[in-house]
Amino acid sequence: MMFMRTKVQSPSRLRQAGLSMVELGVAMAIVGVIGIITWRWVADTRAPMERSAIISQLAEAQAAVEGFVLANHRLPCAASSTNGTEDCGNSSAAAVLLPWRALGLPSRMGQLHYGVNRGGSLDLASAPAASAFPDLNINYSPTIPVLAVLTDTDVNDAADLVTAAITAANGRRAAVNGLDWCRVVRRLATDPTVAGVLSAGNLTASIPVAFVIAHPGANGVFEGSNVAGGAAGFRFDLPGRAQDNDFDDLSVAVGPGDLAARIGCVARLGAMQAAAQGAYTAFDNVRVVQEYWSLRVFDIAQAESALEAAETGVIMAAMNAALAAGSAALSVASAANTEGITIFGLVLAAANVVTAGFEVGFAAADLIEAQQALQDSKDKEVASRAYVIEVFKTFTQALTAANQMDEKGLNP
Repeated sequence: MMFMRTKVQSPSRLRQAGLSMVELGVAMAIVGVIGIITWRWVADTRAPMERSAIISQLAEAQAAVEGFVLANHRLPCAASSTNGTEDCGNSSAAAVLLPWRALGLPSRMGQLHYGVNRGGSLDLASAPAASAFPDLNINYSPTIPVLAVLTDTDVNDAADLVTAAITAANGRRAAVNGLDWCRVVRRLATDPTVAGVLSAGNLTASIPVAFVIAHPGANGVFEGSNVAGGAAGFRFDLPGRAQDNDFDDLSVAVGPGDLAARIGCVARLGAMQAAAQGAYTAFDNVRVVQEYWSLRVFDIAQAESALEAAETGVIMAAMNAALAAGSAALSVASAANTEGITIFGLVLAAANVVTAGFEVGFAAADLIEAQQALQDSKDKEVASRAYVIEVFKTFTQALTAANQMDEKGLNP
């Protein structure tokens, strides 16, 4: 009788086999979780976007475009490829994509179409020419007239501040910022007939817009006038076009007037214009007060001349009085020597003495009057000088405020 021997596995080998099964189970579980996540991600990316999500994307893109203006003083150019980089060298027919990289948006936004107005002198995607000036492009005279009494430290300091403010204003004439771009937008809003202006609509009816952003909708295909190419180039449908089986695109279009209001152009340009007008009015006051001050200085010069004349008159009157007295003495001596008293000669000599006395009195009165007139002229000049300082300060403050408004541009 034969006996079969059974191979008995050791406990250690059984434990190793058990561990392998556990590890295999964990690995399978991890693979299953990853598979589920991948499947859900693929399903989500391929599933049609809901209308609310599309509108949210358009709003995010619009906010990014308008924020770009605040940082760069222009609208972004469209991109010609999905890399999201601006292509400012191509026309709107060649560059039709949203420049998501330049706007700091995620790459998924590269599917959006984007159009910006590039119409000739009203090109909103190019740096604007300097056209907003804190001094209204008026040549203020930075030279304060040097008058005869310009020795007052306060006057000189005020005049130096005026000169510095004018120099700063002149330096802003070539500086470009959002205010200059706002001037372009405002011109587009008032004159949309310039060739090349971007429009939204169709071949028969459209309106000028500053920029348009279009989404292909749930089917991911651009339709209607949002399709690129064709003899008419690139066009956009107006937002709100009726949805049907052949069209489900969604878009947002911003007109120049609406864009100017949203960016803050209306308020900032208005404030800038008011500040510049205030500075110009203050400068008119400066010119008037300078003329008045010149008259006051001239009045002092005239009063000083009158005083010198009065002093000379007193000296001459005193000399005449002395001569009259001497003449009277000679007349009396002559009459005594000739033993013939000439009544007429004595009377005439006495009259000359009296007249000379009156002349001395009048000359002295004139001198006092001239001295008082000179003092009055000096007092008026001192008062006008104080007024000049205040007017200089007012003009400096007004022009400095306009300079600061221009420097700030559209920034908060």
